[in-house]
Amino acid sequence: GWRPVQAHSTSSHGMRLYIQMLEEARREGNYSVEYIKGLRTAVEHNQLLGTPPDVMAGIKKFGIHLNVVTFRLRDIPWALEDYGEHLIPFIMPVKSWINQGIRVTFEADGTNFWRPIYRLVTREITLPSSSEKMVLQPKEAIDRVTALKMATTWASEYMLAEDTIGTLEAGKYADFAVLDRDFFTIPIEEVPDIRVVMTGLNGELVWDGDQLSGSQ
Repeated sequence: GWRPVQAHSTSSHGMRLYIQMLEEARREGNYSVEYIKGLRTAVEHNQLLGTPPDVMAGIKKFGIHLNVVTFRLRDIPWALEDYGEHLIPFIMPVKSWINQGIRVTFEADGTNFWRPIYRLVTREITLPSSSEKMVLQPKEAIDRVTALKMATTWASEYMLAEDTIGTLEAGKYADFAVLDRDFFTIPIEEVPDIRVVMTGLNGELVWDGDQLSGSQ
């Protein structure tokens, strides 16, 4: 009855082995595919997962959620040096996964959601050994609205909590954040510098850094 979640994976073959494990568990426990799907199992990292047809079929069969860790992209240049440019199509193809109907979310950098969003939209990384910039798989860039869904609506499904969080609707927790600029219209280069100035949790203010509640 436990939910297998946050299994770590790097490559397509790692995911292939995970799917194989789910198949074996399903047979041994006499579970239906729908039962496994209902667990909403999830796999983390996925920086070199790619889109091999057999792996994509297994992910969709069991409804596996893919949670990406964008700072892991900084390791890709070393992988390319070791294994060559044939790895390029495997580099975190988020847009292709979403277009195939796979649910994708992302992990924040600590408490910072803006830097991962910037990476997902621009596909740009800063090399760890220098300040040099590199763009990886630009055709897999997503728009900022989709990136925000990954951190809100889709994340609530990952957490099995879509009945209470993830969207602003009657009956759900009134969780919100007030930002110091408009996420949807500012230049993408400014997104990593967004600052939260007020936070509400279940309808109550829990952070008011600029004392907005007392201003006219």
